[in-house]
Amino acid sequence: MSNRNWNGRTFTSLCSLVSFALLLVTGVILYIEPHGRVAYWTKWSFVGLEKDQWGSIHIYSGILFLVAGGFHLFYNWKPLVKYLSDKIETSLRYKRELVISSLIFFWLVVSGIWSLPPLAYVTNLGESIKNSWITAPGLEPPFGHAELVSLKTFCKKQSIPLDQAMAELRKAGFKLNNPGNTLSEIADSKDASGMAVYEVIRKLEPRPEPIEPTATWTPEKIEETFAGTGVGRKTIAQIIEDHGIDRKTAYQRLKEEGIKVKDDDKIKGIADRHNSTPIKILTIILIEKI
Repeated sequence: MSNRNWNGRTFTSLCSLVSFALLLVTGVILYIEPHGRVAYWTKWSFVGLEKDQWGSIHIYSGILFLVAGGFHLFYNWKPLVKYLSDKIETSLRYKRELVISSLIFFWLVVSGIWSLPPLAYVTNLGESIKNSWITAPGLEPPFGHAELVSLKTFCKKQSIPLDQAMAELRKAGFKLNNPGNTLSEIADSKDASGMAVYEVIRKLEPRPEPIEPTATWTPEKIEETFAGTGVGRKTIAQIIEDHGIDRKTAYQRLKEEGIKVKDDDKIKGIADRHNSTPIKILTIILIEKI
């Protein structure tokens, strides 16, 4: 049996390879996973690992890659300096190539800052994939990070009787020590999600009063009425139906602002594509431009 001395170069190369592979895999998963509000609300997981776990692996892989890269520079400093020196001299003889490569670099940076096509299509594709996980309205929380709110606060916000909610949850098998427990803590007692907790007590929530069509909407009134209500989860078709708006009129108002939509497009998705907000999109639909 042969005894070999420790080979730092080989170890560094293997660490670089492993960390790069992990960065690649976790990067793809983070690209396609649902948005945080959905992932945490539904307790989303992939091959048994949840969003935070994938995120941690990605960060730790990045750290390992940086450390391995540092050691790689240490072991190969002299040949690397010579290589770069030779490349710099060579690059000076290829000015067109140097200019074009520099332009590509700035193009990438500028595209990232201002979301310019065609590279913005990559971001938009990721956004579409993330949104595709939402196959039903219940998969989104009633408000951001609802799973981190105490049951007492959640019931107050949703106008649910607290005592009845606690009784229903205990009846459903959830362990509940006090109303100060968050929905996430209550869900963990049964290895469930915040969404599952909400499903049990949702029947106690009063039905929202129908919104009566009105011709007196103002931007201020729209913001006051709909801010924080989850209107971004609704589709164009639902907005048109809820407010009794003529479909052609709604589409024409959006078209005048350079916004093309389909009936099943969600307000939030439209807003994201046009660097806007759901409230602003709703304002365009509801208020006739003078």
